[in-house]
Amino acid sequence: MTSALLVMVAFRAQTAAGWAAAAVAMAATGAALAAARRSSGPSPALRIDADGRISTRLRDEAATAEPLFMSPWLICLRVGPRRLVPVWRDGLDDAGYRRLAAAGRWQRRRAPDADRLADGIA
Repeated sequence: MTSALLVMVAFRAQTAAGWAAAAVAMAATGAALAAARRSSGPSPALRIDADGRISTRLRDEAATAEPLFMSPWLICLRVGPRRLVPVWRDGLDDAGYRRLAAAGRWQRRRAPDADRLADGIA
C-alpha cells in the first residue's frame, strides 16, 4: 500500500526524489513478497506410527512432534525447541484430523509430566 501511495505521489510531483522513492518502495514491496512466498514454503507431512507417536517430515528432515494444544478446530504441534506446526481442521480430511487428535491426546496422557495437577490428588 505504501508503494502504491509513493508511486501516486511520484506521478503527481514528477521530481527525481519522488521517482527514486517510488522505485525504492516498489523494490521493497517486491522483496517483501518474495520473502513471504519463500517463508511459507511447503507444509510438513505428518505421520502417526504404530505406537501412536506423531512425527513430521519436511523435505528430508524427520522429527518427532509433541502436541501442545488441541481443540476441535486446531492442533498445535511442537517440533524441536523452536518450531510450531499448526494443523487446522480444514487442512486434513475428517478421519485424518480425528486420528491426529486421538494420537495427540493419547501421547499427552502417556507423558510422565503431562498432568502435574493430578499428581497431588490421592
